[in-house]
Amino acid sequence: MYYLLKLLQNVLKNIPRRAGYFIFELLFLFNLIFLPSKRKATLKKNLAHVLGREAPDSMVREVYKNYARYYFDLYQDKDKIFPHVTVTPQFHSSHDISNELLKKKRGLIILSLHMGSWDFAASYLAKMYPGRANVVVEKLPEAAFKWFTETREITGMKVIDEYDIKSMIRALKNNEVLVMVTDRDLDKKGYKLDFFGKKAYIPSGPAKLALTCGTPIMFGTMTRDKKDPLKFIPFYDPTVINGEALERTEENALKLTQQIIGLMEKYISEYPEQWCMLQEVWLEDKE
Repeated sequence: MYYLLKLLQNVLKNIPRRAGYFIFELLFLFNLIFLPSKRKATLKKNLAHVLGREAPDSMVREVYKNYARYYFDLYQDKDKIFPHVTVTPQFHSSHDISNELLKKKRGLIILSLHMGSWDFAASYLAKMYPGRANVVVEKLPEAAFKWFTETREITGMKVIDEYDIKSMIRALKNNEVLVMVTDRDLDKKGYKLDFFGKKAYIPSGPAKLALTCGTPIMFGTMTRDKKDPLKFIPFYDPTVINGEALERTEENALKLTQQIIGLMEKYISEYPEQWCMLQEVWLEDKE
């Protein structure tokens, strides 16, 4: 598997993105239309929770197309993609806030979503915080994990296994940046809180980690331009969570997590067609 991924990387890295997107979109749409999949049904349920109604087929197709583009971007040279990022004044302002927070030497947690191109988002943050950007990743099978780690480290990320809490704490104590996605709880061991009005599985780790280390939290995404999927628009919300370094209590952990949920709902509502969530999130979908 590792060598197959390396081979694909060598082949695909030189294919123009527009052509690569077209090929990958066809493959993913074929899967959507012709192959049975529990993940497809789960995606439709997740979108229905967000919209408050059944998701139109056009939106489901768009999610699959975005997922296809995300996978193709994994194989691309990120230096060729960076010039296609449109940086807004709001983003610059929020980035200034993050730098002021780092001056307090408590580290910084940046939370994100499986939205747009989340791996490229981490690459972009590694460029913004050279030598200080750590990304927490899902523990995959060994061969895939090795390839993903190498691919991410090329762009300056320091990769931390999702179960390696000591390395996360060490990074924050060293006043570094810790990047985490927070829209799914695969182990279903976190909180069960309202998310778009219904109980959902929400990770408790980000809030508890922030309280343990006295670290502030910010929230950001890397979405695709709705008019041109080759272009990206980073959003870096100016809201600072745990800015006062609250005491580590269960009450405060819940408080921070609910603030995080509010930001998740904000960005998912604006870009539901770019939220690639094919795992179960809501409790009622397990019944």
